[in-house]
Amino acid sequence: MSISLVPTKKKAEPTLLELLLLEQGELSAVDRFADWHESHSIAAATYQALMPATALKSGQQYAFEVDLDACSGCKACVVACHTLNGLEETETWRKVGALSSQSVTSLPIVQHVTTACHHCIDPACLNGCPVQAYEKDLITGIVRHLDDQCFGCKYCIMMCPYEVPQYSSSLGIVRKCDMCSQRLGVDEAPACVQACPNRAIRISIVDVAKVVASSLNLGLDASVQPRLVATAPLSHITMPTTRYLSKHADDARANLLSLESVADRPHDGHLPLVVMIVLTQSSVGIWIILALLAMTSASSSNAFPAVFATTLGIAGVHAALLHLGRPWLAFRAFLGWRSSWLSREAIGFGIFMGAASSATAVQLLLPNQSLLAAVTGTFAAVSGSLAVLCTSMIYIATRRELWGCIRSGTDFALSMTGLGLVGAVACVDGLAFSLLAVGVGASMTAAFAKIVDYRRSKLGIDRWENFSARSGLILRRELATLWQAMWVLHFTALVLTLVVCACDLSDSKPFLLYTIFGLCLAAQAVHRWLYFASVVYRRMPGSNT
Repeated sequence: MSISLVPTKKKAEPTLLELLLLEQGELSAVDRFADWHESHSIAAATYQALMPATALKSGQQYAFEVDLDACSGCKACVVACHTLNGLEETETWRKVGALSSQSVTSLPIVQHVTTACHHCIDPACLNGCPVQAYEKDLITGIVRHLDDQCFGCKYCIMMCPYEVPQYSSSLGIVRKCDMCSQRLGVDEAPACVQACPNRAIRISIVDVAKVVASSLNLGLDASVQPRLVATAPLSHITMPTTRYLSKHADDARANLLSLESVADRPHDGHLPLVVMIVLTQSSVGIWIILALLAMTSASSSNAFPAVFATTLGIAGVHAALLHLGRPWLAFRAFLGWRSSWLSREAIGFGIFMGAASSATAVQLLLPNQSLLAAVTGTFAAVSGSLAVLCTSMIYIATRRELWGCIRSGTDFALSMTGLGLVGAVACVDGLAFSLLAVGVGASMTAAFAKIVDYRRSKLGIDRWENFSARSGLILRRELATLWQAMWVLHFTALVLTLVVCACDLSDSKPFLLYTIFGLCLAAQAVHRWLYFASVVYRRMPGSNT
């Protein structure tokens, strides 16, 4: 046996460049999955199975269909929607919430709920938009938002009971889900449908007439209040088309509650709207007093009260522009006058400011024309009252229980009356100081509903539908400082009113009167902030996420 003594060469180690070239020649995990995906025709077998097999017929539209038993709450749909649509970091068009059982005698139940725009038969966002920035496709039924038309008033967020539209502060507009209509147009499933690992979401076809009948509870038990899932807003408001399916019996899900129904937090106080409402109410209120004085021939040639009231109105109307994301498009606000109370308010205050300015010009330039002053002043008072009525209807139209017709209507009427009386006594010579006391009392009475909420929260929350007690609980906790500040301002104004009525302070009375008016303005501003911030209403599971 011969042994070779020739030394063998060791295999050279690959260089770094060779390793990098070798690595680039291999498929990545994503590439391997894509290759397997295409070779096995997964797209045709899986994603198209989640799309309608037939074309739309007359009286039908597309809708989301969600299998609640299959949804695991993984939020893959949220990520896919966010990525495909290029949303901002805090912007979400699809959300995931959860329902949990409250029973202690049965097995616990946790049911995840994925939700997006429900593309309603009667969309509140479309009806409430003052600039017609929404459209409902006549063929597919998809509710789209027209970004170029929007001026960022955010009223559609209030109007939609499901809080679907999302405001983008960087763009100054709201945006929402459009069911990935650009993908549907080429027979591709929406991002959320395609991303769900459990196939819990699909696109279905619904009959509009059946959705209307089920939403309005036609032919069903009168005690039943249709809603998409437990604790969700009532379906009759907008008639949503999304279908939530579950194999569990309805009685097993009757006691399910969402996080939104047991935990509340303050909402945005909308400072520009607060300033607008308080100043315009005081302006209209003063003009009503001036019109009554003119009709009773008790008016004087002093034009200062008219100038004062008109200035308040102008400041209030312009303060509303600060609430818009794109205020340079405010001129579009009248476009939705057929259905939007916000458009009607804009038109109403436009007429009021024109009438008030004309009445003020008459008193400044034609001081001896008492009849003309009375006519123009009355027109200003009437148009202003109608504009304030439109303001109250803006919030009544949202169908939120705590912003109901009687409650909000009384609140706005008392606020306007109180601020008008106090402002008129401050700027009109010769008015009885008893009117000042009535005005302060009316301003305080406007907050009576909030006192009821505050008191009910002491008794505890016996059921989730007790929105008044839940609102009072927010006043007791997060908003306690503002709640106390409102009453300090009110009672300070009341004490000063008693001082003015009881004492002869001829030199100090003008200062005290304007101080009382300022205190009432500040108290009403805090009250209006609480009106927005402490409201509680039915919310879709996941709306807090």
